Amino acid sequence: MNHMSFGRWPARFAAAGAAIALAAGATAAPATAAPANPPAPAPVYIALGDSYAAGTGGGAYIVPPAGLPAECLQTAAAYPVLRNATLNLGCAGATTVDVAAVADRYATALKSARVVTVTVGGNDVDAVQAAVACTVSPGSAACNAALYNSVAVKLRELPGKIKAMLDTVKKKAPQARIVLTGYPRLFTVSTALTAEQNQTARMMNASADLLNATIGYSALVNRVKYVGVTEQFAGHGIGSADPWIVAPCNLLVPCSTNPFDPFHPTATGYSKGYAAALAAARIP
Repeated sequence: MNHMSFGRWPARFAAAGAAIALAAGATAAPATAAPANPPAPAPVYIALGDSYAAGTGGGAYIVPPAGLPAECLQTAAAYPVLRNATLNLGCAGATTVDVAAVADRYATALKSARVVTVTVGGNDVDAVQAAVACTVSPGSAACNAALYNSVAVKLRELPGKIKAMLDTVKKKAPQARIVLTGYPRLFTVSTALTAEQNQTARMMNASADLLNATIGYSALVNRVKYVGVTEQFAGHGIGSADPWIVAPCNLLVPCSTNPFDPFHPTATGYSKGYAAALAAARIP
């Protein structure tokens, strides 16, 4: 969910995603042989969203598709890659407005999409900023103010923003099954954290639950599917014995020294969390 500016994106965007090619023709067979059935083509699956769709935190960064900013922070561990997406357009810092802009600019590719997943909303409510403030100074006035801004102010605006984004995605991908995903709880309350840190962790996890409830509600009223990941990540937050979320180095070790990785899933989190949740929901 890293916050990055999208204002200077290149004007030239990729015009189309790769279409799934069917086998052309078949080898002649004896008259007595039953005709071979060609394999069913894989659905054209395109992923949209923020750093959680991009796979930030999952390892070494890779070059994103042509037309996306180099700073999208995509990795090969991203759940769209693991689920064989035709095109992953996830980018760190993306908001609902940015996702709608990407959908508009990649309209040709989306026209043939049969499945579109979207992970977005965290940047709209400044979730990472709240996580950073509360990690640096748990229980402080700055932490409480960041949480208030996220949950009491910006979360109220999210349903309208999601609706506007979905209206655009539906127009650009008229044949697609559209799926919104949720976010994991970032922390696991444990003895690895201090009492004050655990208190803040509970507040942060409650904020994540509210964010997911809002995304799930938005999916319902806009008639698209919602896939949550809270259950998959249970017991694997920061502070657990087996964390699937990257911790900041001022909180716990092991951690990542890359400034963009903290508060994002690890490669295991993307595979056993996001990819597993989508597989269980038969998506794509």
